[in-house]
Amino acid sequence: MLSAFDRGLVTVTSWIVASLTGVMCVVVLLGVFTRYVLNDALPWTEEAARFALLWMAWLGGGLAVRKGSHIAAELVINLLSPRLRAAVVIVGQLGVIFFLAICVWYGLSLVQRVSFQSTVALGVTMQFPYAAVPVGAALMIYHVVIVMLGVKNAVSRDADVQV
Repeated sequence: MLSAFDRGLVTVTSWIVASLTGVMCVVVLLGVFTRYVLNDALPWTEEAARFALLWMAWLGGGLAVRKGSHIAAELVINLLSPRLRAAVVIVGQLGVIFFLAICVWYGLSLVQRVSFQSTVALGVTMQFPYAAVPVGAALMIYHVVIVMLGVKNAVSRDADVQV
């Protein structure tokens, strides 16, 4: 059950990130075209592109965690024995979870505080862009936990632990 949910979550998130990338590219090109070719800029393109980038970054961060695409200092860690390497990786992942939990907590607080504000150009509530932080951080926590379970399983099989 978790595996089907997990695959679905990764697939849906990947599609959302890919769609947001496309939306952002189209909106930026539209903004450049209307500003420099038509000499009549659309007021909402910059704001829409910024919000698409914000959501794309926070959702994509979770996918990067899952695939191990984030930067890692592997030189020293790779010199350790597999069990010690796993312990170091798990301690590091616990630190990441702690930081992301703070992002979720304060992100939710900010979402509540900006409920009465709306954006200038699009007219949407400021909760929409601010919600990217707690939603993305919560998804990253989920992915970090899944990665940690993979490390634990690798250690129990005496397999090599990936950083």
